[in-house]
Amino acid sequence: MKLLRMQTMFILILSLVLITTGCAKEEQRTVHPDTEEGTESVPSLKVGMMSAVDAAPFYHALEAGYYEDEGVDVELVLFTNGQHRQTALQTQQVDGAMSDLVALITQSTSDFRLIGTLSTDGAFPLLASGPLTEGTTITAATMEISVTNYLLDAYLSDRYDVEKVFINEIPARLEAVVSSQLDTGIFPEPFASIGALRNLEKLTFEGIPEESLNIIAFTEKAIQEKESQIAGFHRAYERAVKDIQGNPKLARTALMNAVPALPEAIRETMGLPEYHEPSLPSESFTSKIVSWTEGITGTEYAVGIKDLYDARFVNAL
Repeated sequence: MKLLRMQTMFILILSLVLITTGCAKEEQRTVHPDTEEGTESVPSLKVGMMSAVDAAPFYHALEAGYYEDEGVDVELVLFTNGQHRQTALQTQQVDGAMSDLVALITQSTSDFRLIGTLSTDGAFPLLASGPLTEGTTITAATMEISVTNYLLDAYLSDRYDVEKVFINEIPARLEAVVSSQLDTGIFPEPFASIGALRNLEKLTFEGIPEESLNIIAFTEKAIQEKESQIAGFHRAYERAVKDIQGNPKLARTALMNAVPALPEAIRETMGLPEYHEPSLPSESFTSKIVSWTEGITGTEYAVGIKDLYDARFVNAL
């Protein structure tokens, strides 16, 4: 009974973290460069972040004052719920946001278009409630139309018969694995490390995926009206990545400062990706993800890299 109460309390705490950072967008510190009275203010840019390790360079750039150096007033808005992020984009509460290739592909058939400008580096470990025996049937928690579903196939399909259970909310997905209702599930860092605190085994897979599945995307309106601000945003990101490559602790500090209520115990244990110089996905990798997405949704997407990405901001660096 005591263990049950402890588990219940953990889920309540984790749910509160997600609700307070996701269900209602939480504005982070905005850089406001000094301007003389009577002069125009510095152009602004509002970008949605997710509670994931991808966000570390963006928050480090904010803390280091790199956006200000590049002449743009950047506001980072934190989300943990993809639907809330999408709503903010469609209602023009933000100019752009962290997203992923599957989402970018599926929205390409809608009237509301997003354009990818920068790959970001994430981490999606597998959490298991116990040993996974090859050649057996295992149950796995994931989201259906998502990069986690793609990764589940990439991680396990050649060694296991995988029975997928679609659970969108991270706390419910985590509890299903912790309670051994399901054998395993995919969770983004740093939430995978929170699961490891509950004695789940955290598994990573070298070289999967071969390129980043995550991306920064801006609305067409923002691309048209805020080209210079977006260019400055990318320059600041490049500077932040170089800092983190030299000192990875800067990424851990940025995440601990930006994501509310992360346990101090995961500061050194959360898995960080290798942060790369600014780039966009290759044509071959994009085609692979388009084909996979078509198989999941039953929809044909006649899109390529010129339809999905605007490379000028990366190419200018």
